[in-house]
Amino acid sequence: MNHPIYFIVSFVIGISIILLFVQLNTFTSDSNIEALNEEILLRNFMTTQEIIEYHLKKIGFRASSNPIVEADSSRIKFICDDDQNNQLDELELTTKNEISNTENPNDFGLVLIRNGEEQVITPSNVTKFVLEYFDVNGNPTNEKMFIKSIKVTLRMETENRIKGHYLFFENQFIVKPKNLV
Repeated sequence: MNHPIYFIVSFVIGISIILLFVQLNTFTSDSNIEALNEEILLRNFMTTQEIIEYHLKKIGFRASSNPIVEADSSRIKFICDDDQNNQLDELELTTKNEISNTENPNDFGLVLIRNGEEQVITPSNVTKFVLEYFDVNGNPTNEKMFIKSIKVTLRMETENRIKGHYLFFENQFIVKPKNLV
């Protein structure tokens, strides 16, 4: 039993078990970090989507004429009584490219410009923001007067790479402002 080969075999088996536990612990830690980042990303996405829907649903609220001032694939400018003070406000939902606090080169911010004052919706993480416009029959249109619904494509990614890639969440949703119908 005291042969040196037994000590060597026991040592190798012991080191292998220790390395197995260390690798398992590292894998568990990486998985927890990825799950946490996915949860944060999903919460940020849901909040951003709710803010976009909230403002787009207000298009034309208390406006007497065509409320859409400008509409293209990356921004929309419209008229509504945003703060319900019986005065019309001009709102613009658009992107902002001057981002410095993230390592993701595809990131840009999303802003709401209300009467010339910029309000940040999300400072970064947005990598795709596309607006498509549809008429009453659901056909694509670019004519401001005929826009009745807006399809938003939104993609957000994490600020930092995780396991060599950026986690992302992308969704499309349609907003039908009541005052455009």
